[in-house]
Amino acid sequence: MNKETREEKFIRIAEKRMSRIFSQMNLIANLSSKKHYSYTENEVKELFQCYEDKGKEIKLFFESSSNIDFPLPTEFSFSNAIEREEKGEKFRKLAESRMSKIFTDMNLIANLSNKKNYSYNSFQINELFQAYEDKGKEIKLFFEPLNDKFTFSNKKNPPKNKNS
Repeated sequence: MNKETREEKFIRIAEKRMSRIFSQMNLIANLSSKKHYSYTENEVKELFQCYEDKGKEIKLFFESSSNIDFPLPTEFSFSNAIEREEKGEKFRKLAESRMSKIFTDMNLIANLSNKKNYSYNSFQINELFQAYEDKGKEIKLFFEPLNDKFTFSNKKNPPKNKNS
């Protein structure tokens, strides 16, 4: 049996950890159901801003030649603790739990930046973090209001059509 290379090890572990993050993000998408949960626009903004910030924080490990030596946050919690009705409280509790799991997995991805144990190239790092960013954008769309009104973009001077 062939010994796994440092690059194969990087790929195997990164794919597993990013897949867990994707699963948690899919669960966060479920929280967009207004039937079961209630949330404010600010809560959604804060949730996704923290997700984006975590990606940037972890990407630094791969861009920096020095070892970053500061404790990485593993817990996510909303900045303002307000009393909410049951649906809102349920949203906050689940969102905090799920985002904390993402933070933990992202911290584990930071460990993969150790060149003594893993081998990777800049294309792999860019693909990894682009996928993370794209997943955030995909899930954020679940929380945006659905468009239910059509309007023409050019009402004042519609283009002249010979058939009109």
